[in-house]
Amino acid sequence: MTVYSGTFAPTPDAAAVDLKDPLAEAREKLRQAARLPFHAHQPHSWQTAFRQLAADARTDVRRHIWTAALPDSPLNEVENREPRLLSKVGIQREEHDSFAARADELVDEVSAPGEVDIWKMIELGEKAILLEMALARHHNRLMQLVYETTLRDLGEAG
Repeated sequence: MTVYSGTFAPTPDAAAVDLKDPLAEAREKLRQAARLPFHAHQPHSWQTAFRQLAADARTDVRRHIWTAALPDSPLNEVENREPRLLSKVGIQREEHDSFAARADELVDEVSAPGEVDIWKMIELGEKAILLEMALARHHNRLMQLVYETTLRDLGEAG
């Protein structure tokens, strides 16, 4: 009889990791960052947690941008199949630069030296929510483009 001690943790399957939607991941991290509790007697714990979530969201945004540029990405598939949608594809691509810059700014602002207070928490929380909302709109438009091109839903955005 074999007894499992619980000390062995199998490594995650690389294919399973790749199936995650980077935009959905970024949006979830930004939502979590915006909802972090702020305790006046421990402002730096809030700052540390917010910075980590914002940095992770920034990584996910960059991963989305990178995967959207791959030749077999859903966005490139739309571009290749439906030339009439080129202007909408262009809009999607233009937003990538804005999202990368906004994610960088969020991380920079939370990392900036200075006093951490409730007002900074509110301001950065609002910025995280606005970026999350913009990513949601971007994702929804991508889903519409892919569906219009292929008449099928897409599990992972590109």
